[in-house]
Amino acid sequence: MDAAEPAKPERDTGSAWLLELAPEDDELVEPLSDAPTRTLAATELGAGPVAWAIATARRAADHILELLPVFGGDLAAEQLLRRAVESTTIAVLRAFLSGDPETLWPGTEPADSTNSYVRRGIPMDSVIRGIHLCQETITASLLGEIDRRRRPITDAQHANELLFRCFDRFSANIAARYSLEAERWSQSRATIRAELIDKVLSGTAVDGKQISAALDYRLDGHHVACVAWLDSSHAQSGAQDELDAALDELDRRLGGGRSLRRWADLSTVHIWYEDPSGNIYRTLREITGSLLPSRRARMAIAGPDTGIEGFRSTHTRALSAARVASFSGHPAAWVTDYADVELVALITTDLDLARSFVRRMLGPLAHDDQRAAELRETLEVYLDVQRSITQAARRLHTHRNTVVYRIKKIEEVFGTDRLKHHSLELGVALRTTSSLGATVLFTEPSTTV
Repeated sequence: MDAAEPAKPERDTGSAWLLELAPEDDELVEPLSDAPTRTLAATELGAGPVAWAIATARRAADHILELLPVFGGDLAAEQLLRRAVESTTIAVLRAFLSGDPETLWPGTEPADSTNSYVRRGIPMDSVIRGIHLCQETITASLLGEIDRRRRPITDAQHANELLFRCFDRFSANIAARYSLEAERWSQSRATIRAELIDKVLSGTAVDGKQISAALDYRLDGHHVACVAWLDSSHAQSGAQDELDAALDELDRRLGGGRSLRRWADLSTVHIWYEDPSGNIYRTLREITGSLLPSRRARMAIAGPDTGIEGFRSTHTRALSAARVASFSGHPAAWVTDYADVELVALITTDLDLARSFVRRMLGPLAHDDQRAAELRETLEVYLDVQRSITQAARRLHTHRNTVVYRIKKIEEVFGTDRLKHHSLELGVALRTTSSLGATVLFTEPSTTV
């Protein structure tokens, strides 16, 4: 063997059929686990089994999120869970091939997720329950493959026994990790600050001055609130330290005034800035480049507002802006200001209803294709300039006759009644599609425009 070549694990010859695994064509999904995890597994198993594990992990994570919504709540939290489940599912196949249950641990992704669960206050029994649900899905999927291949009953028995051993050891390791992290977290200063911030946000804070002193932040002042987070594919080990350092640099660019941070999980942080002059808010709006481009860091902002109530309201609005940014079907700017998406934030409180509203109001224009997008843009500008053809042409940088032609085409699609009597609803629907794109549109091209 070449000295540079990694030693391959001893293979359990009774599990060689695993190397034939591959997902159905309609089950191909984008991976979320770390690249080294997939590369090592592909070396041992091949590309097909790894792709099968990724697809199975997607179903397992869906099962967990359905029965234990505490693991969701926002996109970053959901993706952190999916990343850990995917890594664990891949490790299960490696364990089957080697016959070694210890293959499941340690794993960077489940370790990171466990730390996050501690910091988010998810109880250990929910974490263990999530592991059992993951085991259920993986077990059912593997037994289904054994049955489909008409493997002997001894293979199914072997699979059940090995899976039990794998997840028994894995659960014990996760519980130990959770306990260690919980002890560290409970003793940290960040916990105390987080608890105080939670009291302010929940309205249970009694003495605002005392809490202000403990936080070293004036709750009775002027606030700008932010949410900073990383693209899910870049929320890997070490990302939190990098985002923390980038936020320190941002603080210096903003003048080094007082700020407050509360980590929601390993890739999401809530921030408040004291902003008595409004300069911080203006500067945040003007910064065009991501504070951490290598990790695809993004930020949502809201403000300014004053006092404890303003502290709460700016935070609520920043969370709403972050939600809209996460829904966006096209690459968004690095910063999303609630003031720019307030209408969309309100209408997308229930995304399914918002999608239905957009499609009903826009009809054939609610399709994700270039021609429909061109007509939507023209109609949005036309309504925004109070139906002035001249001003619309100027805003769109196109000839007046082009605008006339497009408006006539829109009238043919809608009829004049909708344009006359439902301009407000149309404006809301158009604003929503501008912000969210394909998230609220029909996926197939229109056949009528």
